[in-house]
Amino acid sequence: MARNKAFEPEEKLEKAKDLFWQKGYSGTTMQDLVDTMGLNRGSIYDTYGDKHSLFLMCLTSYADSTLADFQQAVTETKSPLKAIEKIIKRAVVRTVAEGKTCMGVKSTFELASVDAEVHTILKDNTNGMVAVLKELVKKAQKAGEISAKRDPGVVAAFIVANFTGFWQFYLVYQDAALIQQQADFLIRSIKK
Repeated sequence: MARNKAFEPEEKLEKAKDLFWQKGYSGTTMQDLVDTMGLNRGSIYDTYGDKHSLFLMCLTSYADSTLADFQQAVTETKSPLKAIEKIIKRAVVRTVAEGKTCMGVKSTFELASVDAEVHTILKDNTNGMVAVLKELVKKAQKAGEISAKRDPGVVAAFIVANFTGFWQFYLVYQDAALIQQQADFLIRSIKK
């Protein structure tokens, strides 16, 4: 008869995700995971697999929550431009509140060029974010909020690419006002 787990797997996955987010994949040891998750190695391996498998689950969870946040912004306002602005402003708030770089960006620079599975997760996530924004740009163009002369795909990719700049500048300067200025400039630049 199978034994029930004495812990909540999703709760422990969140702890692992926070650790990987803080230390990166290479900087996180199995002992770090044991200590942070409060589980023994056997329970980690039985529930999540090896360190790499656990990391992929954490990265997928992070990517899914980021995309869900984008999609939630779409439902919170009738104006497509206001939804785009919300997405940009949330990126700023998350950057400053969390005080650390995006887990996706961190993983991109650490692993995407050498780990095909990580690359796929990150590419799919970026494609999803760009797709949400591209649809919003198209709707904003129809509503006269953004110039119809703009290529929606280019505008959407430009917005997502700028998020990396927010995180990099915040890590270097720790200046919330600077990040807000960048976001305001980004919003003004897409309206033209």
